[in-house]
Amino acid sequence: MLMDFSCIEALLDLPEFRVINHVIRPQQLDIHLARREHTIVCPRCATCCSRVKESRTRGIRDLPMLERPVMLWLHLRRFACQACPHRPWETSETFGERVKWTERLYTQVRTAFLRGCPCKELARRYGLSARTVLRWTFERSRGGRPRKLSRVIGLDEYARRKGHRSNTLSVDVEQGQPIATLKGRRTEDVIAWCNSRPQDERDQVAVVVLDRSKTYFAAIQEVFGDRVHVIDRFHVVKQAVDALDEVLRSVQKQLGQDDAKALKKLRKRWLKSADQRNVDELIARDEWRRRFPQRRETLDWVQDVRKWFDRKDDKPAREALLKLIERAGQSAQEPLQRRAGTLTRWFNPIVRYIRNRYTNGMTEGFNNKIKLIQRMAYGLRHEHNRRKRILAWCGAP
Repeated sequence: MLMDFSCIEALLDLPEFRVINHVIRPQQLDIHLARREHTIVCPRCATCCSRVKESRTRGIRDLPMLERPVMLWLHLRRFACQACPHRPWETSETFGERVKWTERLYTQVRTAFLRGCPCKELARRYGLSARTVLRWTFERSRGGRPRKLSRVIGLDEYARRKGHRSNTLSVDVEQGQPIATLKGRRTEDVIAWCNSRPQDERDQVAVVVLDRSKTYFAAIQEVFGDRVHVIDRFHVVKQAVDALDEVLRSVQKQLGQDDAKALKKLRKRWLKSADQRNVDELIARDEWRRRFPQRRETLDWVQDVRKWFDRKDDKPAREALLKLIERAGQSAQEPLQRRAGTLTRWFNPIVRYIRNRYTNGMTEGFNNKIKLIQRMAYGLRHEHNRRKRILAWCGAP
């Protein structure tokens, strides 16, 4: 079966080359290409060269066509310059000097393998070896090799096996890429990993975004001091909302079944800001506030905590947070009293968020992606394979 050359050129989309021949083999489709230009400029004397001295072929893998792997054979010519003894080879702007495959083939193979396609199936489909598929996926994309520390890093834990063992993930928050994964989450594990990095990398770290983990806090304080730790707004607001949920559960126990269901449905609406509520929601909110004063006190405090993170200046923010802690400590509600103690213990890292507005959202997103990777791979118990797949999947290709 023969194909029209113009049709092949349209499918390849390589304007620099023209098709001169093609051979359909049982296991492969060979396409022979040559440059459209018949002359080149000598790089030494800038003379136009048209006399061909010799030629050679160069093979490059490309995406399949007609359900067969494709091998592009580039016929490169060597010209004889008439003005100087130089014999220049023609070069390609589309492909590099030592490239053996197209970038689109590399991207498609890597994406398919990370999405769960078996390695042997990809090797058969694209005419590659299984070792090449693994090398493209992990080694070329820095899989398994840690990146350098950055100015802003985030730390979080992820479960190797849920409820049993955990690892630590470090992320470059500004670039949105994972730096490394390390086995374990103990303080000494994190300290040993940080001290293993070069001193110039450790010196450039200015902000470390964490949750309220005492383990990570002790490690960061040991290595970087106590001025880089920042707790983002998500974990603080979550603590405040958890206090509201505890109060709502205590109120629901005092209500009938219908009122308890209505109170549960209105929870998300109450957490909206005032300009996002409609008239009916405002009326229902005021009615419940009148019936249960303890819920009114907690809800007002939660809304004030959320508004606190919109402040811009450091000193007024400190004073406002101290007032919020004082209100919670003087409250008769036990959940608010516990939150007052929590905010007091983590006062300085929380206030540093006003000056360094970084969140751990990127780290939490990678944590969810790690869960997806382990589900797709049915566990990934081998630590080295787990680390390579995480860094290859989460990092840029």
